[in-house]
Amino acid sequence: MSLSGISSYGTYGGYALQTAHGPNCQCPACQQSLASAATPVAAAAASGNRADNTDTASKPTDQAKPNAARGIDGKPLDEQQQKQVEELKARDSDVRQHEQAHLAAGGALAGGGATYSYQQGPDGKQYAIGGEVSIRLARGSTPQETIANAQTVQRAALAPADPSGQDRSVAAAAAQMEQQARIELMQQQAGKQGMSPLQARQKINSPEQQGPGLGSNIDTYA
Repeated sequence: MSLSGISSYGTYGGYALQTAHGPNCQCPACQQSLASAATPVAAAAASGNRADNTDTASKPTDQAKPNAARGIDGKPLDEQQQKQVEELKARDSDVRQHEQAHLAAGGALAGGGATYSYQQGPDGKQYAIGGEVSIRLARGSTPQETIANAQTVQRAALAPADPSGQDRSVAAAAAQMEQQARIELMQQQAGKQGMSPLQARQKINSPEQQGPGLGSNIDTYA
């Protein structure tokens, strides 16, 4: 029997006895009934709160990754676009290191700094994909000065860890100019020493008179 809304009747001394149990009744039975009725409500409310929290946590928001790369349209980049950006960043770094190596080794013969060609990435930024350093391959006022210039150009052309074909072509041209300057120098020395042209050429081609082996090889970075 439920205790809610109960009315019990009995007879005592010929009068009908009615006992009413209301919300303010303090009898143990009513108090237990009220506690039992309140418990499911509280449990349901707690369950609802947990469900709301779960739903909120499971909903993705744009603020989950505030530092995520975004495109020109302001939308986050997809996986393919992110990969393209990483490749462009790596290319940009390689190109700049390549051209800076030319500049550092070229000294006064490398003028004007490096120039770059750029490509816009999916993120709207410009990335260097090619570069060029202008270097002066010029004869000096003396054979010795020409030799020094040619050696500097060769070092500058071959300075990067990965010289390009154009780099090697410039270095080869500098090596040829160095050899011609050495011939002129030996001819001058031979004339002073009374040597014949054949003797001077033989001396020039001797191993001890050859310049350091710089190989064959300044440019655009391709």
